[in-house]
Amino acid sequence: MIRTVITLCFSLAVILANGQTQRYQNRELALITFNFNIAKDIKPIFDTQSQLFPEVENRKADKVIALLKERTWYLLEARLEQEIGMYILPVNAYGKSFKYDEYNFPSVSINQALKRGTSKYYMRVDISIISAIEKKDAGYGASIPANDSIASKLSEMENACLPKITIDIFTYNDKGILPLQKISATITAKDPWVMGEDIFNGLVNKKEFDRESTNTYLGLTNVAISRLIRNF
Repeated sequence: MIRTVITLCFSLAVILANGQTQRYQNRELALITFNFNIAKDIKPIFDTQSQLFPEVENRKADKVIALLKERTWYLLEARLEQEIGMYILPVNAYGKSFKYDEYNFPSVSINQALKRGTSKYYMRVDISIISAIEKKDAGYGASIPANDSIASKLSEMENACLPKITIDIFTYNDKGILPLQKISATITAKDPWVMGEDIFNGLVNKKEFDRESTNTYLGLTNVAISRLIRNF
């Protein structure tokens, strides 16, 4: 009897999960906002490699964030389309009907999107990169207790951090302003990053990166996206 109940519960969970995923299959979604933030206590560590990043035309844009944000979006977009079955409109699909940020991504609220857009579904993406090790003098940006051994190791390293990335996706339909779903994923790098060109392999050079390793920016992001997709 207990085994039967467990089997039924598992089957129901699978059905519900598949139902959520199928909701977006072959559906057109428009991006309305893409927030991308690196915590202030570790952004200077990323900036030590800013010479590797191409210049940007918009003076309001940060060139490090510009490339990271662009490549993160296209990696996320490709995997959502391939593995969830979404059809995501180009970021500039609504032209002058939408406002755009300094990185040329849409920046409108769901209220504005419903007034100006014609899509059946919309999505907002929030990505944050913070330090996974608490720093007493930082005052914010840490979400897990410091591991003494890693903290000690980091204190002896120059231009090093242990990054943690969180991805949140909010989906909406054209019927109202309340989200249909919030999907989240979080991953912390296995080992501290000592900032250098190899952290940005595949971004600032043509070197391959391990898609399952958290030792590079793209690797860490890809692992986070894998977790995100499993949570749909």
